[in-house]
Amino acid sequence: MATQFLEQFAHTNRIPSSPGHTGVGVVNGAAFLNTGGVLTPFAGIAGGVTYYVDANNGVDTNNGLSWNAPFLTMSKALTSLDSGDTIRFRGKIREQLTAPSQIFDVTIIGEGNRPRHADSTPAGGEEAANTWTTPASGATTAPLIKVMQQGWRFVNILFAGPTDHACVQLYRDAGSGNDERDASHAEFIGCRFASGYNAISDTGGCYGVLVQGCRFGALTNFCILGVGNIGVGQSEWIIEDNHFQGFSNGVKMAAFACRIKGNTFTDGETPNTTVVLNTNNGGGDNNFVVDNWFQTTTGNFNTPDVVGAATDVWFNVSISSFTAGIESGHEVGQPA
Repeated sequence: MATQFLEQFAHTNRIPSSPGHTGVGVVNGAAFLNTGGVLTPFAGIAGGVTYYVDANNGVDTNNGLSWNAPFLTMSKALTSLDSGDTIRFRGKIREQLTAPSQIFDVTIIGEGNRPRHADSTPAGGEEAANTWTTPASGATTAPLIKVMQQGWRFVNILFAGPTDHACVQLYRDAGSGNDERDASHAEFIGCRFASGYNAISDTGGCYGVLVQGCRFGALTNFCILGVGNIGVGQSEWIIEDNHFQGFSNGVKMAAFACRIKGNTFTDGETPNTTVVLNTNNGGGDNNFVVDNWFQTTTGNFNTPDVVGAATDVWFNVSISSFTAGIESGHEVGQPA
């Protein structure tokens, strides 16, 4: 009997089928059937492809499918993607990119136990960790990445952004059908925004964004900036368990039905002139801003430091809510 082989494909949606016939192929070592567009794994659960980027040892002519054959650049990985795929990277990425259109639900994971600078001194410090930063020379007037479609996720990445743009820009326009560009439902999990202009900016009013367990440091403009006065604003965002430390300005959003919970905010660089948290940037209502801890004093728990919308629920602790080290109360109600 002759030996039969299955063809290997880069992604499950590339396994062909035709009316009356079933396509069979292997993706990432797992076999799948494609019958009339219905995908069935022989065993286990179907998943996207994982690509690997090594800024120290990669080569863009590799297939990028393992740490033994990684790409060198993030741009090569982005041009290889299909929806549902994953990118893992290590080393120092020096690129400013626009994510591809019509590609959804991509996960980008930075290697390393904790987000730290992937520096070559001491020797070897860049081999396991990750940094995403600007090119070493040339113009840098662009975000590190501009997200164009829904469901992109960023995990365990250290961002060191440009001096005049965001680390990550979430883009949304008024397009319809296949022309729609909308970065809603993005996720930022366990990332560190170490420097730059803005950490995360939303320029079009994205919906359902999650920012969880991140650290925001020496940002010269805003940690999170959501454009206001556009009628849509930032709806149903969840911003929880983050640490905002040493920033010029903290969070300023046109927040609608958002949950902002369990975060710690220092008082910024210039108390009483710095935005620490503002949910009413040209609009906002029905937010739950609870269980946050502010270094801001009661006297500065108002504009411009802390600003809420009339229908928000606020229940938080400020630095002067304590007497002799014992909690004496909370800041309750909407700051003006």
